Amino acid sequence: MRARDVARDALPFAALAGLAIAGGVAATALAARPALAGALAGGAGALAALAWVARRYGAGVPWLGVALLAIMAGELSSVSVGGQSGRLLWADLVIGLGAIGAFVAARGVIEVPRAPVLDALWPLLAWCGVTLVLAEDPLTAAAELKEWLAAAVLAVGAVTAATDARRARVLLGAVAATGVVIALGMLYVAMTSPLGPVIAVMRKVVDLPWGRTNYLAGLLILAIPLLLGLLGDAATWRGRLACVAGLAIASSGLAVSASKGAMLALAVALAVTFGVAPRQARAPRAIVFALFAAVAALFAAGPLRQVMEMRLQTSALDYSAGERMDLYALAWRQFVAHPVCGVGLNVFSVVAHRLHGVDTVPHNFELGFLAELGLPGLVMALAWAWAVGDGARRALRAAVTPRERSLALGLVAAFVAFALHNQVESTLYGQQYKMLLVVYAGAAWALGQAWERRAAAPGA
Repeated sequence: MRARDVARDALPFAALAGLAIAGGVAATALAARPALAGALAGGAGALAALAWVARRYGAGVPWLGVALLAIMAGELSSVSVGGQSGRLLWADLVIGLGAIGAFVAARGVIEVPRAPVLDALWPLLAWCGVTLVLAEDPLTAAAELKEWLAAAVLAVGAVTAATDARRARVLLGAVAATGVVIALGMLYVAMTSPLGPVIAVMRKVVDLPWGRTNYLAGLLILAIPLLLGLLGDAATWRGRLACVAGLAIASSGLAVSASKGAMLALAVALAVTFGVAPRQARAPRAIVFALFAAVAALFAAGPLRQVMEMRLQTSALDYSAGERMDLYALAWRQFVAHPVCGVGLNVFSVVAHRLHGVDTVPHNFELGFLAELGLPGLVMALAWAWAVGDGARRALRAAVTPRERSLALGLVAAFVAFALHNQVESTLYGQQYKMLLVVYAGAAWALGQAWERRAAAPGA
């Protein structure tokens, strides 16, 4: 290797070493201001970690990871017109900077990769643009379309960055790790609530500034199956230990959400995958059975029993079901009145204001798209939803070893949980959920493709 190549490769690490030294000097000089010193040291460590990941996996992988974690920062600003607001997130800033960097690095030549989740997304986005012209509330529709476009950029990034099975695993790990961070935030809110943890859970106020409890539960039931799959696929005890710790935190976060729909969707998804599938690693199935047993014991003897008794009592169930029936009936009436173009993307939330005086989402995937994008929009949305699970199906077919099969089962379980939960909730309407879902879908497809190429290789 030539000397200048060595210097070029060593330069980023030399710069990071200098930053770390400067941070240490600043920490000593600013001993009276530990928060600032800690921020400097933490920033140096974060930059070092990002540089290491970028050097090993390419720049796209850390960019996607930072974009996902940036959802914790919440809203950057909002644009208000006529009483309606469109939000800009800190994650949008990360996505935009990454897209600009990729554009500059490619000298203005960007090739959009081919993948089912992308091929099915473009017609849906085009139809959303067409219906935007006729939407009853164009700003609301435009704000929702912005979220879909941000997710599309991440989907392109995920498919592009996951050039092999190793990188695909890292991206799946980033989705799972984001779920763990969300769960930590929920647990902190529950434990520090002035109402006490039990009452906070009972009243479903374990919210984060950018997401309510039921919505956060939807994010967690994407992360938990991935953690189980990564646990079964892990080759080292450190990896297994990290997955087990992540599962404990994410499961606890789901427990304090007390979300009936999310828990039921996850239970069914895990039962039909890890519970019955043959030729898988032993650890994930054992963890699934242990989780079921722990949840049963927790709600039978623990302080959260009264929470679930209240949430499952007849009056609560009747109210929940009755509210959804009202929304479903309203969605159907909107479709009948606007069968081709619908009322506009996410405009159902504005229409629903007349029911209970608050904006709310349809709480059903099919009826929501029927009402908002008409029959053509529903067909495109269903095609896209099917494409989201394409990578999981490919990976399950191409998996060879029990470890690989466990990871593939985790992908399938995450897709099943997404499909089931969005029958009774509308988590897909949140940008954070879209972001995690498309990175999962892109990484899963890349993993399936890598395993299929291996099987097709000569001598395989």
